[in-house]
Amino acid sequence: MENAVVGVRFQEAGKIYYFEPGGYDKELTVGSYVVVETSRGIELGRVVIAPGQVLKTELTEPLKPVLRPATPEDIARAERLREKAVEATALARERARALGLPMKIVTAQYTLDGSRLTVYFTAEGRVDFRELIRDLAGKVHAQVQLRQVGPRDQAKVIGGYGRCGRRLCCTSWLTAFPAISIKMAKEQNLPLNPTKISGQCGRLLCCLAYENDLYKKLKSELPKPESLVSTPAGTARVLAVNAVKQIVTLEMIDGHQVIEATIEQLGFARGVTRPLDIDEAAEKEEELLFFEREEYRMTSISVTREEERQPARPAERGREGQRARGESRPQQTGGAVVKPTAGDENATPTSSRKRRRRRRRGKATGD
Repeated sequence: MENAVVGVRFQEAGKIYYFEPGGYDKELTVGSYVVVETSRGIELGRVVIAPGQVLKTELTEPLKPVLRPATPEDIARAERLREKAVEATALARERARALGLPMKIVTAQYTLDGSRLTVYFTAEGRVDFRELIRDLAGKVHAQVQLRQVGPRDQAKVIGGYGRCGRRLCCTSWLTAFPAISIKMAKEQNLPLNPTKISGQCGRLLCCLAYENDLYKKLKSELPKPESLVSTPAGTARVLAVNAVKQIVTLEMIDGHQVIEATIEQLGFARGVTRPLDIDEAAEKEEELLFFEREEYRMTSISVTREEERQPARPAERGREGQRARGESRPQQTGGAVVKPTAGDENATPTSSRKRRRRRRRGKATGD
C-alpha cells in the first residue's frame, strides 16, 4: 500500500484533505482522529477515507504525511481550545465594535498547539483590520489571522434548521456549494418571492439544484405554455403544464372549452396530439382571427337592426338633431371633459387575448 492515501476532514460536512498514512496504515480507520500539519499549523482531524480506498496516483499535488494518530490528550486539548475560541470570538466582536470596523465576526479557531488563532468574518467590502489584529494578538498571546468568508460559509459555520425542519444541508452533509440561479426557480414553477426561495444565508436555496435536472427532463416531454397543439377534437392552446403530475391544461380554440388531461390520455407519445410548428400555428391564428372578426361583425349587425326597430327616446332624438346640424357637445365624465377623437366611431373593442395573438402571429411570420 505504498501509493495509498488517507482522507481527513477537519469539520463536519467540510472539505476532505488527503495525506499520506505515514506508516500508520493499519491504525487509521474511518472515524479515528489524527494529528496532521496544514498551512495553518498543527491540527486535529478525523479520518473519513481509510487507506487503500484512494490511490496516490489519482492525485496530482504532493501530500504531507500524517504525524501520528491522536491520543486522548490531543482530543481533550482540542476540546479546551474550542471553548477558548468561543471567548476569543466574543473578544474580537467587542474590539471590532469599539474600533468601528464594518465587519461581522463569525467564529474563531485555534490550532492544536494553540500558537495561532484564525478569526472568520463577513463584510461588504475590504476592511482595514490591522489595528484589530494587534489588539487581539496582545490579549490572546497568539498569532492572529483574519479571513473573510461569504454568507454561505457563515451559515455553514453557525448552523441551524431549514424550512423543511431538518438541519441545514451545508452544515450536515453538503461539502461544496452548487451553482444556483433564479432560472432554476422558474423551471420548477416556484413563486419568485425572495422570502420563499432564500435560505438563512440570504442566498437562493441550495435545494433548488437537487431536482432541477429532473424538472428539465419532465418539461422536455410537455408542450410549452401558450403554444398550439393539434388534438382529435380540434386545435387547442396550452394554458399551463404540471411537470410533476405530467398534466396539460388546454383551451379549445373553437368552443373555448378548458380541458385538463395527462400526456398519456392525450396520446403525445402515439402522435394523437402533437404540437404545431410555426407555419401551422400562424395559419391557425389567422383562421381564428378571421372567424372572430366575422362573429363580431354579425353580432354588430344584429344589434344595429334591433336598435332600428326600437323607437328613439326624446333625448336620443335631440342628439340626433344635433348631429344632423353638425353640432357636438363635449362629454362630461367625472368632472373631466372628454373630447371626441377622430375614428372613435369606427373603433372596435379588442380584448387583450386578441392583441397577444396578433403579436405572436407577427413574430411567427417574421413581420
